[in-house]
Amino acid sequence: MTEAEQLLIAAADLNSKAAAAERNDRTVQVAPEVIRELAYWLESCGRRTARAGSIRNTGHHEAAIEHAHDIARTHLGATR
Repeated sequence: MTEAEQLLIAAADLNSKAAAAERNDRTVQVAPEVIRELAYWLESCGRRTARAGSIRNTGHHEAAIEHAHDIARTHLGATR
């Protein structure tokens, strides 16, 4: 299995859990280590952006960092 396949399977699993929880008006049960990994990814993207000065200056990381920024804005709000 390739790294891309592993990432896509993990994303599909999380999306499936979230959709099921939403349909049943329940919260999603996610293991703490998954939350830590997601937080690490967001932190890494934030640090790269800080070093570069802007998302546009992050080179080939730009698309991933833009996505991380969208996630942060969605879940933390645009003003936090």
